[in-house]
Amino acid sequence: MFTFLLGFYGNSQNSESEKIEQLKIAFFTEELNLTGSEAKRFWPVYNKHNKKYEELRSNEWSSIKSQLENIEELSQSESNKLLNDYMSYKRSRVEYREEFVKNLKEVISPKQIMMLKKAEYDFHKKLLKQYKSDKSSND
Repeated sequence: MFTFLLGFYGNSQNSESEKIEQLKIAFFTEELNLTGSEAKRFWPVYNKHNKKYEELRSNEWSSIKSQLENIEELSQSESNKLLNDYMSYKRSRVEYREEFVKNLKEVISPKQIMMLKKAEYDFHKKLLKQYKSDKSSND
């Protein structure tokens, strides 16, 4: 089923983020064996975390990343500030993840939380594999 859906995704570039999101929902729901009741409670927690994480990444990481491109030209004090910003960003990521796990524990089991981590990894791996396959068939 996943391969079929991924193939469908590859055929149309319209609203690809929506299609990826739909694939992710189906994949995670199946991999975590979520009941309807669990899914209703799980997805708001998951989506809230992802939104917070993406905001952090776009606000803080993008600034750090842009400065990394010119790292050779930064002074020692600018480099020190950049390092401090980077460490702050990494701490925030850990804090977000800890809060996420705490909130998840209220809706799914610890085993399902670890299954989620595996599902995230597997999903991204399959998506990348499909992307590479689509790219090589278009060349």
